[in-house]
Amino acid sequence: MLTGKLDVLVVGAGAAGVGMAVALARLPGLRYGVLEAGDVGESFRRWPRQTRFITPSFHSNAFGLADLNAVTEYSSPAIFSGTEHPSGAQYADYLSLLVARHDLPVVPRCRVQLVEALPGGGFQVRTQQGVLQTRFLIWAAGEFQFPELAPFSGAQWCHHYAQVEDWQAFRPVHQTVIGGYESGVDATVNLVRKGCEVRLLVRKQSWDPQGSYDPSLSLSPYSRERMYEALDSKRLEIVFGVDVTGVSRLRSGGFRIEAADGRQWSVTQPPVLGTGFVKGGGACQIAGLWERRTDGAIALSACDESTRAAGLFLVGPQVRQDDRIYCFIYKFRQRFGLVAAQIAERLGLDAGQLQAGAGAWGPFGNSECCEGCEC
Repeated sequence: MLTGKLDVLVVGAGAAGVGMAVALARLPGLRYGVLEAGDVGESFRRWPRQTRFITPSFHSNAFGLADLNAVTEYSSPAIFSGTEHPSGAQYADYLSLLVARHDLPVVPRCRVQLVEALPGGGFQVRTQQGVLQTRFLIWAAGEFQFPELAPFSGAQWCHHYAQVEDWQAFRPVHQTVIGGYESGVDATVNLVRKGCEVRLLVRKQSWDPQGSYDPSLSLSPYSRERMYEALDSKRLEIVFGVDVTGVSRLRSGGFRIEAADGRQWSVTQPPVLGTGFVKGGGACQIAGLWERRTDGAIALSACDESTRAAGLFLVGPQVRQDDRIYCFIYKFRQRFGLVAAQIAERLGLDAGQLQAGAGAWGPFGNSECCEGCEC
């Protein structure tokens, strides 16, 4: 267990937390640690068994390009897992290997219970295993473990995507999915493959080629391809313009889904929610230490620091800068070096190693990847 006072404490050992910790490891003399409520990569281990990365993993380090799903420049989940679209369990194992190779000070199964900003600067962090003080706090708690369970009345009768362990456990009967973005489409695809007939209720088409091609805003090519496959099976019906306002349980058995425009559907099986996650994700655990923008996103400085609590940084999929959305690994990993350099400057540490390490994400020379990890 970490004890005493630290320079930096990272909360979360998923993709953001592990990648950030590798960047911090390049700062000489830094006293830092990582706390994880479960095991390394816990959120990925909780993915449904059939879920795969929608961003493809491909090893191209020899040409100066990192694997899209890597959190360090010279590693590759594709090489480690032997697949282009890793499962959650495979990716969690990749993160565990990075922790071991870099000897990162990760404390698993240590949930943070309370964070207090200290009057003189820094933070006191109360955990299941004791109390720590840290000058800087980096929040990397992610979002998958924080599903939006109440998007409308009666949502408690539904299965949320994040609560599903295996789509094979569902009966091969007519199913209804609510939500047309990545989780809703992934649920639909897997249910169709299971042999179900599926009705997908969506507000709007998220794969319109006339719209944005940013996968943060529109359906990824991987999901589009699988959705078209499901449509070709003739077991998928998509209903557009549906704003679900409630689900009720019928006395006669089954459920009724109600939409804002008056449409209703009576179904025998509990609907599946593909309605996303709590806005702000794990950062909501310390909601009082963040300010919110008018669009609901967390307000951050140019270096991803809280505008309310100095020394508190956010890394991971909740980061927003102006209209830029950093909700994919290949996006938010670009911020690791920025945060590490900011901390190094304030502590008076040499940040030279960051230029050839966590802050680079540029040409890497002729480095080759060894078994999916660092050379």
